[in-house]
Amino acid sequence: MKTKIAYLDGLRGLAACVVVVSHFFQVFAPSVFEGKPEIAHFPFEGLAARTPMNLMFNGNFSVCVFFVLSGYVLSWRYFLTKDKMHIYASALRRFFRLAIPASLSVCLAFAVMRLGWGFYDDIRQTTQSSMPDPFTASPRVLDMIREALYHTFFTYGSAYNPVLWTMTYELLGSFLIFGFLLTLGRFRLRIIGYAALAVLLADSYYLGFVLGMALSDLTYSGRNRLTAVLPPWSAPLFLGAGLYLGSFPYVGTQNTIYSILVWKGSSTFSFFVFYHTLGSCLTLTALLISPRLKSLFGRQPFLYLGTISFSLYLVHFTIICSLGSYLFYQFHLLFSYGLSTVLTVILTTPFIFALAHLFCRFVDAPTLATLSPWSRRVMDRLVRKKPGAMPVEKSKGI
Repeated sequence: MKTKIAYLDGLRGLAACVVVVSHFFQVFAPSVFEGKPEIAHFPFEGLAARTPMNLMFNGNFSVCVFFVLSGYVLSWRYFLTKDKMHIYASALRRFFRLAIPASLSVCLAFAVMRLGWGFYDDIRQTTQSSMPDPFTASPRVLDMIREALYHTFFTYGSAYNPVLWTMTYELLGSFLIFGFLLTLGRFRLRIIGYAALAVLLADSYYLGFVLGMALSDLTYSGRNRLTAVLPPWSAPLFLGAGLYLGSFPYVGTQNTIYSILVWKGSSTFSFFVFYHTLGSCLTLTALLISPRLKSLFGRQPFLYLGTISFSLYLVHFTIICSLGSYLFYQFHLLFSYGLSTVLTVILTTPFIFALAHLFCRFVDAPTLATLSPWSRRVMDRLVRKKPGAMPVEKSKGI
């Protein structure tokens, strides 16, 4: 049985790149996120913030893509085989698969802070970004360890590396999937479970995990119901709808093409999260039914981005707020704001990708290589205790 779905890695890689771009914008063009014309540095910011142009830097949409992909990837082997051992093995290694790379990214940010290499605060008065300075966290090692291993995964903590707010969602969302599969995975009317969870989690990021799992169910439980019902020519329609919803703006919808999506009397409902999640689901649906999109995202450049995507996600913010901020500070002494920003992005981006490549090679890849056989050995021991049980099939860590 195949162990990876290549084109999904390609989509994940593209989403990770958008997250990187989004944080460059958040630091150097904050008006597109805050909707304040008085802090705009470029003439395109107002238009970009309120139109589908924001797909270039809509990091929240990309995060929702991650969550939907997690729901799909963590469940497809079970739906294909109905073997609960895949669930047990994934659950056994899930925390460590996330925690080892994420914790080391916290250590990296902590080291930058202790060495005094964080220059983000030095440029905030110029850039007018309201994003909190990540290098003002506690300088104590014990606080850093507590943040890395506990708060990051159980309280949505992100004190040293702000992108880690997603790790609690990833961990708890994963176990939401495992619990659903173990209890309702073979229930014929499990659509009722999907519907109930969708209603309960409609304005939560956890909805993405549910929708991704439902797409996996439709694809791998028996015949592929997605391709049986949805012809390839409908992929552009799903993609267009997904990108429209996924570009739901940060700055409000009044007098925009998104105003029709917001209904009155719903001030507590998070349209921002809901539409980004639904857009991610529709975008993944388009990919699953389109041979052309599968071929595109299965090409080597996208596959490479997919390979380093987790590492890229973990390290980029620290580099932007250290090296990137330092370069901008120096350039702005000599050049205009626009030129300083362009030079900063051009010089910082290769360093981000180089560090992500090294982080993937020496941290993320070894983590996967270690956890996969370890989880197989543990599950093999458990399986051998059952009379007539078969060994656990080899599979790569998710």
